Formats: sequence, C-alpha cells, structure tokens
Amino acid sequence: MILTILFGLIGFGIMVFFHELGHFVVAKRAGIEVDTFSLGWGKKLFGFDHRGTNYRISLVPFGGYCKFRGEIPTDDESKPAAGTFYAAPPWKRIIVSAAGPLANILFAVVVLTIIWWAGFNIHSDGNYIVLASDYSLDSISSSSPATRAGLSTGDRIVAIDGQPVEKFQDILELVATAPNQSLNFVIDREDRQLSLTITPELDLQTGAGRIGVYAWRDPVVAEVAGDSAGAIAGLMAGDRITAANGEQVAHTISLYQILSTRPENVELVLLRDGNELIRKLVLSYDENGVPDLGLSFRVSVFRTDKMNILAALARGAMETGRTLGLTVKGIGLLFQGVNFRQSVAGPLRITYYVGSVAASGFKRGFSEGIVSFFRFLCSLSIILFLMNLLPIPALDGGQIVLFLVEIARRKPVKPRLVAGIQTIGFSFLIVLALVITFSDVLFFLGR
Repeated sequence: MILTILFGLIGFGIMVFFHELGHFVVAKRAGIEVDTFSLGWGKKLFGFDHRGTNYRISLVPFGGYCKFRGEIPTDDESKPAAGTFYAAPPWKRIIVSAAGPLANILFAVVVLTIIWWAGFNIHSDGNYIVLASDYSLDSISSSSPATRAGLSTGDRIVAIDGQPVEKFQDILELVATAPNQSLNFVIDREDRQLSLTITPELDLQTGAGRIGVYAWRDPVVAEVAGDSAGAIAGLMAGDRITAANGEQVAHTISLYQILSTRPENVELVLLRDGNELIRKLVLSYDENGVPDLGLSFRVSVFRTDKMNILAALARGAMETGRTLGLTVKGIGLLFQGVNFRQSVAGPLRITYYVGSVAASGFKRGFSEGIVSFFRFLCSLSIILFLMNLLPIPALDGGQIVLFLVEIARRKPVKPRLVAGIQTIGFSFLIVLALVITFSDVLFFLGR
C-alpha cells in the first residue's frame, strides 16, 4: 500500500508539474512575471527564489499552481504595471491560460510516441468469449445484447465494425465506447464465419457500453499466493484445473461458477506434466463471497512491434485522440443517468488508481511497470486537458471565456464583475471537490 500511495503521488505530481510548467514557460515568454510556482497547495514545506519566482513544494500534494504577478484585477483605473498579468493584451492572456492544458496534451503525445516507438507488452485475454448469461456470477440477465444477438460461449470475435480484434481488450474498448449504437460483429464458430449485429447497452454504473460477455481464460495457474488455500493444497504454477467437485472446468468462469455456491471443501482435478492429480482445498470466503483460493491464471502477452518515429508519432496522436473522444463521451453520459459516484474520481482515488496500475506493472518487470505507469498517466493527462478547458470560472477555460468577452467588447471586463464571477467559480469548485472527495472516501470504505 505504501508503494501504491508513493507511485500515485509521483504520478499526480508529474501531471500537475507539466500543466503548470506550460503556464509558466508561456507566461515568461509573454513578458508576464510569475511570483510563485508551487507543486501542492497550502503551507510551504520548502522552496527557493530564482529570478523573481519562488519555487516551492507545498503541504497538500494534490494539485499545484502558478501565481502570476497582478493576476487578481483591482478597481484601480490606472494602467497595470509592466510585467503584471493584466498588463498583457487579452490574446496573450488567452495563450497563457491555454498553455497549461496544451502542455498536458503535448505530454501525452510525446510519451505515447516514445512508448510506441520502443514497443511494449499488452497483457490481455484472447478474443474467445464466454456468454455471461450462461452463468450467474453477476446481474447480467439472460436477455443481454450478446444473448439476443445469438453469440455463444466459445465464439471467437475477429472484428467489430470493421476493426480487427485480436484480444479481449480490443472487444472491451470497442464495446465500451459505443453504448446504444449498433455494431457489426464478425465471429468464428466451429470453422464458420458469422456476422451479427449487436447493440451494447449502457451500464449506468460505469457509463460504458456492455454486451454481456466474459473473456475465455484457460484455467492454467500462473501464480499461487503464499499461505492461501491453493498453496496449502500444493497447487503449482502450470497446473491446469480440469474439474472441481465433479464438475468439468473448461475456463475460469466455470470454476468461479462452481465456487459461487461457497463450498467449504473443494476437490480439484489437475493436469501437471501430463499426469492427473487430485488436490483437496478447504476454503473460506469474505463478505463478498470471494474465496481465499490464492490463484491467478495465465493471460496472453501481445507484443507491439517497434516502429519508426513517424509511425510512432501517428500512433501516439491516434491514441491521444481516442482517449480525448472517450472523455468527451463520458462527460456526456453523466447527464444520461450514469452513477456519478462510480464514474467520477477525485484526487484520492486517482492517486490510488495511478499507484495500483504502476505497482501491478512493476510486478511483471521494471520496463512493464514504467510503460503501465506512463500510459495511465497519459490518459489522465488528456482528461486533465479537457477538464481544465471547461468554461467554468476559476478554471483555465473560464478565464479564456472572460478574455474572449474582453476582445469582443474591446474593453476590459469590470474588475468587480470578474472578481464576482471568479468567486462563484471557486465556490462551485470547492463544493464539487468536497462532493468528489466524500465519494472517494466512500469508495475506500467499500460503500
């Protein structure tokens, strides 16, 4: 948990640093003095002065700020002093305000370009599916989109709407981004190729589309956790589970279905090096019905090819654009009855997610940890870009709107009006931050 928090704070700090660096560099180029450049909020922990700017690390590690000289307008009708924010023409202030979000986009494109150029591993199940309605592990009904369309357990999905499908992650991405949209699925079934039209339904908990399928994962053990029921019974990496309590196990979903009745004693039939073995386990279950099996199962590893820098730049830009499009769709879904608490995360939960992704990646090796960490950061950085450009007072987007009004009117907006608008914006953001933080706390409490 300590490493998870550490990775999360580092990741959050990187995103904020590049955002504020964008503001800082462009402000300096525009002749605007920067009084403070801070990572974090609140009381200064330590810092130093250099060329008129105080660089500091502050107490609260979530966020940061870049304080421009004279950024708070006053009713003084005299001409603003040279080097202050409002001494710059409005078009320069627009560029400075937009520079932070644009730095986040640039960060994502550059980092993703490097990752695609070097090549990386993707851990995912293949493109064979298990029909969720064949089992009773969650609330998916027997009338799910996949069931109605005629999908069957064991089908191999090879394309969705003309996009080739190689792994289950491809299926998730294409389906999740198209709730209530008809998609053409091309599947292989017993050496026959079929074409089906499926319309993913909107999951109000997550805001994603879903059709009601699981990944087919062979029940081959990858790791056995120490002191777990699996370890005590003598299971080993490489064991294939073929039966549990007399019922055939074809894939991991069928195993979980057998365990969903919470049997205390489980007899597993295994294949190890071509020999059939029997192992007896004594299981206990947590409040959610999850057994202390202690087993993880193998997933496939897909390696992307190394690319030349131009091809990598194109892929980096495409991935950035796709994530940006998903974020826009996600914001729209918030107004369609999607569960706000499940779909919106604050700094606490974001830090946890960043740390969890990084820690999980580093378990598979240093290079995989670095790639997982930075790919996730890129996604969050793109979201930060879009959120900061929303036309909400006190955000960069709200500032830009005010400066555009100033250009249209050909005279400054009255300082008192600007101050009032900013106060409303800050009040809204504070309330929103409290609501989201409360939601984050409930998330960690499991409620």
